Amino acid sequence: MKNRKAKTVCVAVALLCCTVLALSGCGVFLLNNPADNKDPAVTDPQPPEPKSDFDVVQNSYSRQITQFKRDLSNEQYGGASVKIASTKSNTIIPDETVSATLSQELQRRNTYVEELLNVSISSVQTDSQTMLDEMKAAVRAGAYYADLVEFPQSDISAFGAAGVLMNLQALPGLQIDAEYFNLTGTSAGTGGDMVYALTGYASLNPDALSAVFFNKGLMEQLQMESPYALVDRGEWTMDKYLEYTAALTALEGGYHSYAAQNTATYLPDLLFFSGGQRLIQSTRGSYPYINFNAADTLDLFAKMTAIVYDENAYGSAVTGISAFNEGNTLFLIDRLDVMPIIANSSVEWGVLPLPKYSAAQETYASLAYYEDAMFFGVVPTVSDVQKASDVLMALNITSYGLTPDAQVKNSAYLYLRDNDSIRMLDIVLKNAVYDFAYTFANSNNAIPSITFSAVRNTTGGISDLQRYLDMWGGRFETSMYQLFSVS
Repeated sequence: MKNRKAKTVCVAVALLCCTVLALSGCGVFLLNNPADNKDPAVTDPQPPEPKSDFDVVQNSYSRQITQFKRDLSNEQYGGASVKIASTKSNTIIPDETVSATLSQELQRRNTYVEELLNVSISSVQTDSQTMLDEMKAAVRAGAYYADLVEFPQSDISAFGAAGVLMNLQALPGLQIDAEYFNLTGTSAGTGGDMVYALTGYASLNPDALSAVFFNKGLMEQLQMESPYALVDRGEWTMDKYLEYTAALTALEGGYHSYAAQNTATYLPDLLFFSGGQRLIQSTRGSYPYINFNAADTLDLFAKMTAIVYDENAYGSAVTGISAFNEGNTLFLIDRLDVMPIIANSSVEWGVLPLPKYSAAQETYASLAYYEDAMFFGVVPTVSDVQKASDVLMALNITSYGLTPDAQVKNSAYLYLRDNDSIRMLDIVLKNAVYDFAYTFANSNNAIPSITFSAVRNTTGGISDLQRYLDMWGGRFETSMYQLFSVS
C-alpha cells in the first residue's frame, strides 16, 4: 500500500529548548475519532477534535544517548554541509506529506545532530535506478556524490555488485555493533569481509513492518481472555491465536478467521520470523550460513500451516482489508500502512504483534519487508570519511527510542482506538528484524531456494524443508564463496 497519504496537518517546527527536552519524549496521546467516516486521502487543515485522551506516556532515553555520544569523534565540522541522498528523503528532512508529530521529531533530531557536530543537513530524493546511475558516475570520476545514501534493503546487493558502496568497516570509529544500530540489520547488510549497509532507528520505516489487527467486537463475543493481556504476559503465541480462530467457528454469522492482503505472498515468512527463527546469519569476517534446521522447526511449521491454510480464512487476497473493514474477519494480518485505510472503519479494532512460537520465546518479532526497509550506506568517493562516520552514528544515536515513540504517537493521534494498542504498536516498532536472505536473493538462485522459498513451500505442503536443505545446501555454500571474500 505504498504512496497512500494519511491525514496530514500543518507542520510546526519546534527548536530544542534544552538537552533534556531533546533526549526525552512525553505527552498525552489522543484517540483517533472514528465518528466521521472521511476519505483517509483527504487532507485536513487541522487535526480532528479527539473524543477522549490516551494515557500519558513518558519515556526518557537521556542516559543511553549520553552514553552513546561517547562513540563520536568529538570533531567539529565548522558548519560544513551534510548531504544525504535518499529514495525516501522525507525520513531525513520532513516535507508537507509528513504529519506534525513526525515532522517535529525529525526537526528535533536534525537540529540536535547539527548542533552536536556543527554541520548543516540537507537531503535530496531520487529513485533507486537514478541513484545507482549517479553513484556509478561519481565513482568512475572519483567525484563526491553525498555523505550518506539511504535506500531499500532490496537495493543493497545490486549497489554492492556495482561497486558503489564502501565497506563501512573502513569508516573511522564507526561502532557497527552498537545498540543504536539494528543487529539483525547489520547481519542483513553484511557479506564476508564487507559491511555494505546498516539500519537503525533513524531509518526505521513503519510501513515495512506487519502486525495483527483484530475485531474487538468479535473478540468480545468469544468471551475469551483479552489478547492484550496475553501480550503483556509474553503469552501471545500461535497456539493462543489458533484457540481464538477455533472458537470463532461457533459464532453465527459466517465470520472468517483472518484476512491478509499486502502480506499474502510472504505470510509464512512473517510467521517463521515471529516464531523466533532466522534464515541466514552473516557475520563480519565469515561466510554467511543457514541459521536453522528442519528438525528444530517441525512443530513451528505445523502451527504455521494451521494458521496460513485455515479453511475458515477469507479467500481473497485482493479484498482482505475490505473484508476486515466490513466486520467479516476476526484478524487482519497485514502491514502497518493499512492503518490509514482502517482508521475510520465502523469496526472497533485493536493492534497486536505477530504471535510468538511459545511463551518461552524471549521477544516478539516483525520481519521488515525488504522492498521498504531502509538502510544507510556510503559511496567510496565520500569527501570526509570521519564526518560520514559521525553523522551516521549521530543520526541513529539521537533517534534511539525517540523516533519509534514519535511514530507511535502519530498513529495514536490519527489511527488507534485504545490505550492498549499504543503498547502493542510500540512492541512492533521496537522489534523489527531483517535477514540476509532478502538482501541477496537476486544474487544467486540458491539463496531464495534454500530460505524463504523453502519456508513458503514447506508451509504449503508442496515439499518439506529437509529436501530443500539437501538439494540446495551445497549450491548455497558455493554461492557464498563466489559472492564474498573472507581474509
